[in-house]
Amino acid sequence: MPLEIPVDLHDAMIAHCRRDDPLECCGILGGVPPRVLSLHPLRNIAASKTRYTADPKELIQAHVGLREQHREILAIYHSHPRWEAIPSSTDLSQNYWGEMPRIIISLLTEPPDVRVWRLGSDSFQELPWKLIGPTGKLAGALQPTPPTD
Repeated sequence: MPLEIPVDLHDAMIAHCRRDDPLECCGILGGVPPRVLSLHPLRNIAASKTRYTADPKELIQAHVGLREQHREILAIYHSHPRWEAIPSSTDLSQNYWGEMPRIIISLLTEPPDVRVWRLGSDSFQELPWKLIGPTGKLAGALQPTPPTD
């Protein structure tokens, strides 16, 4: 089932990437499969243009917060400020999350290219995803909208 990302969280994820440019940024998306309900930007303690390491304390806090809300981590995102939205050799060699979906946002294009991947130890597979209406009031139903190309 494709990951469903609300447009407001999609836009916030891109804003995080732009804010941290030229460094890579990272964060997690939480929710109830397949719907993303929250965005958790994390500090990149590697402070690098070509790799990221999420701040462990912030990662644990985000994970605990999600569990308290009966939600889970649905995807990990990071930016490629000066590279395509495809997994790099570093992404593959530092695949500490197994088959957890990875969202890579490339800032090479406008609008930024957002792609979702499943990583293996030496391979990767692109996954489908949907851009849906904004989270807005979570009490209301989210109406899906067609994905943007």
